[in-house]
Amino acid sequence: MEGVIYKIERLAVYDGPGIRTVIFLKGCPLACVWCSSSESQKLIPEIGFWQEKCVACGACVDVCRSKAIGKDKNRNILQHFEACTNNGDCVRACLYQARKMIGGKVTVDEVVTELEKDAVFYHRSEGGVTLSGGDPICQPLFSARILERAVQMGFHTAVETSAYGDWPAFAGILDHLDLVYVDVKHMDMSAHKALTGKGNQRILDNIQRLDKQYPDLDLILRIPVIPGKNDSKDNIQKTGQFAAGLKTLKRIELLPYHRYGVSTYFVIGRSYALNEIDSPSREQVERLKAVLVSQGIFDVRIGG
Repeated sequence: MEGVIYKIERLAVYDGPGIRTVIFLKGCPLACVWCSSSESQKLIPEIGFWQEKCVACGACVDVCRSKAIGKDKNRNILQHFEACTNNGDCVRACLYQARKMIGGKVTVDEVVTELEKDAVFYHRSEGGVTLSGGDPICQPLFSARILERAVQMGFHTAVETSAYGDWPAFAGILDHLDLVYVDVKHMDMSAHKALTGKGNQRILDNIQRLDKQYPDLDLILRIPVIPGKNDSKDNIQKTGQFAAGLKTLKRIELLPYHRYGVSTYFVIGRSYALNEIDSPSREQVERLKAVLVSQGIFDVRIGG
């Protein structure tokens, strides 16, 4: 079985206990306006163009079959991302690493081989494997097969997900998990759709369903704190009220907005929508933490 990933991060010390290997899968059902990994949203491998490395030699122009690359009157390279077929010809022709393929197909066995390299660290630190993205829910069978193999090898397993997916596909992943991180981006349906492109009912339903059907699973809810978008007291209160009724909830993590990854938007030919927003202050996030504590959520952390 094959899937599409864009990065493997080894010896990670976040997104789960102990030392971990984090597999970043391509594809996400949402399109959050603040997304810090825009290169992960499409399910297919795609080409990134780092213009500052380009010397305008024209090798990419010569090999591009889709005519997605050209030159302007000053002989600067022009990239027409919408016409690109992502076949990789220009990547292979570029001698200056100005073009790279983001993501590629791998088999479950190839991923497991990478996990086995770090097995000694998992056992000594009580660590394990985390699937991230993108969102593993976009490749449910591939994700479930990796997790199943990890469980068979005795590794702790975790997933970071939006929980926006059909229940059978989601449950197939949950069957092989010790820990699941789920983002709760906004409690209001309309606001959630405006910020992510999709409503939130399926997400909330899936969270409640996993809480009932997977009582031994540890659940961590994450709230990305985006100033002016979802950081109102009312929204945080409603999130706390929802979370307080979850028996499997281990904690809530408040993730302050940051601008990491903004440069990648330009690498893949996209514009960034939140240029006017700054990161929230520590005091602002502490106030939101206090709101959640007042709702009966006593383990609230700032940061992942």
